[in-house]
Amino acid sequence: MTLPALTLPDFSLVSQDRPVPTEAAADVRYLIRAEIDADILCRLLNQFALQGHVPVEVGASRREEWLDIALRVNSLPRYRAEVIAQRMRGMVSVCSVDLHVDEPRTVRSAT
Repeated sequence: MTLPALTLPDFSLVSQDRPVPTEAAADVRYLIRAEIDADILCRLLNQFALQGHVPVEVGASRREEWLDIALRVNSLPRYRAEVIAQRMRGMVSVCSVDLHVDEPRTVRSAT
């Protein structure tokens, strides 16, 4: 018994010539209140690192048993900003996340 020969599909380079889609990006600010936890800042910043973004500003202040954190990211598409906010809200020690999105701009997406 012989096996049939394998054939590979033909992926032409034409699909790579498509223009890169554009997304509306904006200056985004997060105001976060979380319980005091030794690694909360690392876990919050990791949400941006996973998406390939680096915050422009990071600030944190301790008030009694709470940590108030302010993060600002520029050129973040609104949809991604909302997804990151939802992920932050799902963290155990996070009490609240307020998302503020400024005027959008058009940027080229890397995807």
